[in-house]
Amino acid sequence: MKSSRKQTSRGGPPAYNNTSSASPILRFLERNAGETVKISEILHALNEPKKGKQRDSDDGDSKSKGRSRASKKGKQHETGEVHEILEALAELGAVQFSGATKLRINKPFHLTGRISFSPKGPGFVGVRGAPKSAREIFIAPPNARSALDGDLVVVRLKDRSRDRFEGTVMDIQERSRTYHRMRLLQDADSQGKFAAGETLDLPSRLVACADVSRLPEDSRDRLKSDVVIVVRLTGKRMNYQGASVLEAIFERFEDDTDLDVDFARVLMKYDLDPGYPSDIELPKEIDEEPNAKNVRNWKKREDLRDLPTITIDGADSKDFDDALTYVPAGRGKAKLYVHIADVAHYVERDSDLDQEALRRATSYYLSNRVVPMLPPALSENLCSLIAHQNRLAFTCEMEIQKKDGKILSARFYKSIIKVDQRLTYDIAESFLDGATNRPGLDGKEIPKTISSMVQDLWKMAQAQRKRRMKAGRIDLNLPEAKVKINPGTDRIDSISYSDRLKSSMLIEECMLSANICVGAYLRTKKANALYRVHEPMDPTKIANLNQFFESYNINFTLKDARHASITKAVQAVEKHVGGARLDHVFQTLLLRSFMQATYSPEPGGHWGLGFDDYCHFTSPIRRYPDLIVHRALQNIIEKKKAFYTADEVAELGTHTSEQERRAMEAERDTFRLKVMRYIQQEKMTTFTGFITGFKYDRVFLEIEGMPTEAVVEAQHLTNERELLLTDKFSAFIKNLGRPALLGEKWELELDRLDTEAMRIFCKPIFSTRKPRARTKGDGDRSKEGKDDQGKNNQQNHKDGDSGRERSKDGGRGRSGRRSGRKK
Repeated sequence: MKSSRKQTSRGGPPAYNNTSSASPILRFLERNAGETVKISEILHALNEPKKGKQRDSDDGDSKSKGRSRASKKGKQHETGEVHEILEALAELGAVQFSGATKLRINKPFHLTGRISFSPKGPGFVGVRGAPKSAREIFIAPPNARSALDGDLVVVRLKDRSRDRFEGTVMDIQERSRTYHRMRLLQDADSQGKFAAGETLDLPSRLVACADVSRLPEDSRDRLKSDVVIVVRLTGKRMNYQGASVLEAIFERFEDDTDLDVDFARVLMKYDLDPGYPSDIELPKEIDEEPNAKNVRNWKKREDLRDLPTITIDGADSKDFDDALTYVPAGRGKAKLYVHIADVAHYVERDSDLDQEALRRATSYYLSNRVVPMLPPALSENLCSLIAHQNRLAFTCEMEIQKKDGKILSARFYKSIIKVDQRLTYDIAESFLDGATNRPGLDGKEIPKTISSMVQDLWKMAQAQRKRRMKAGRIDLNLPEAKVKINPGTDRIDSISYSDRLKSSMLIEECMLSANICVGAYLRTKKANALYRVHEPMDPTKIANLNQFFESYNINFTLKDARHASITKAVQAVEKHVGGARLDHVFQTLLLRSFMQATYSPEPGGHWGLGFDDYCHFTSPIRRYPDLIVHRALQNIIEKKKAFYTADEVAELGTHTSEQERRAMEAERDTFRLKVMRYIQQEKMTTFTGFITGFKYDRVFLEIEGMPTEAVVEAQHLTNERELLLTDKFSAFIKNLGRPALLGEKWELELDRLDTEAMRIFCKPIFSTRKPRARTKGDGDRSKEGKDDQGKNNQQNHKDGDSGRERSKDGGRGRSGRRSGRKK
């Protein structure tokens, strides 16, 4: 369908639209919600003449026949349009085809999803459960009602234009947050009754007004322009000084808290509670070590306490949800045991504890603090695999072929374990570097049997890694950033990159082994469970990557998105002249081309890791999807009926994927704020940056040695209104007299820190000597201005976790988080 209206920045229609032919189709479906109808009935209803009008009669003359033929031709066109609209509705889940001729219409004929707003005002609703290919529903500002960014809303479809449906918000099912920060636009009015301001931490600033008449006089005196207060928005509107504004309820001044101001801000933005509700009942045996008296199925569990067992975690870690055992089995084989905390034993489905864990769905690691999915009494004690204590576990026992790491068989069962030795990554690394003995965290000498086990595990992990890389894993060598904070003063000691240790890779491979075995078993049993699914890279991204090769004169063409092709592309960049400097630029671009992994009830495989079967089994303390997998696996083993229905796991997949994305965004915001505080703290004013992207009004640069981006606005680069973007990888910089390229190094001077926008604004420091303009025949474009390789900034990658599957989807989570967090 065509429209002359200008599209918004997100490809949707503007706020107003004349009704199209989609509207009567939607109204027909709405009237017949819950029914199964024939598609011919829809066509008949659409083509039925309005009352008071008669069809043209075929009286036999040529003119009448022409009208008849034209009418039939028009009807055929409309039939195709109807099918197109119905197929789009089916993709959104509003209708289901029943064969080729019938249609089942949902009742009610509404859709549910999270709404997000563009800075210019329009809203967009991503329908829950719809595939990524389905376009968001456009919501014009007048039709958004009182919805705010992130709210879960019910939408009534109104029309369709430019292949996008338009709708209106009918109901708000769930607010995305309880509290909002609001900056006062002026002093409280002279009567001290109202305080007006604009909301913060939202895509668009909204004006709200709070009744402050009941505050003490000394508090009202603090209500000055630019002061930030915390409010609750009622969803209603009120009239203030002749304008319609949002109604707000005053809660407190922003600085009236004992929490770190940045931490409190992130908690508020993502509606997080760092504590755990005190009214939630915990298991009765919470303070007891598991034993035959307090564990109902003790005798049914396999007792593995005599097996040598270790944990490998960060020095500051407090929750240990995985442990390892390695036992040679003769004939070139070995037994690998991956023991996972049996959280499902203590968290009963639908209990208050389970409902709160599901609501959170994941643990949030915010700098040196954590918002846990489970209460510390479980996550740090009863469910944590603490050394020298009886613990309940779910064990994945695998038989491994030593020479190539191939998994020959696997079985799963509930167990009782006792960890013999807690190791840190650094201690394990020392064993992998050749040490045979050293003291543990308790000061006692670690037995040589333990160091020997670590070395055997590493040999096995290396073989498995080699095998998996050959099978198609895409492993991007991108460093991970770490903020070190003094726990006593909250002062930032350092911001650095953590090296990828061999001990960390050892853990990753072992967790991958357990996850693929469990995933394959659940698939063969057709279990209603959650799988970790990573879809293949969109083939349309190939053209963008090939443009990169052409721009940098790399003699390579990517023909498809197969693993082997991607690997060859990475190798072509590495081998190119100056490839060490180009490698980072290309891997960042490649990461942005990947889809984001999600949780799904369908076992769709994991493209990035190269696995046909994959799920998350290894971290139930901090990820709810793992708990779902444990429950499903347990019921199969015990030959009980399915723990979840297909519809239930579909909804759980949507919810947990949403919460995971929120956690990533919260962690990203925390990191950005801490980097900015560090710059303030250290009084840093100059930086070296590497260009990571361009927009018409700005250039983005990654700051060397500090994993964050700086912004250089166009006003510092040209005296014209905007930059000339010559292609996706360069922009003409008038002040330089030449194009600037991705990866190019600039010297920067701090302009300002905008903590509200979480942006670091800089000015470029250009040499007075202008280099000659480059031509296509100049050879390796990567050499210009790139003497060093920048570090990776993952803060703005929209596809976030996909490029980090090596650790996050390895089951252990980000090794940097685990090794450095405190609770």
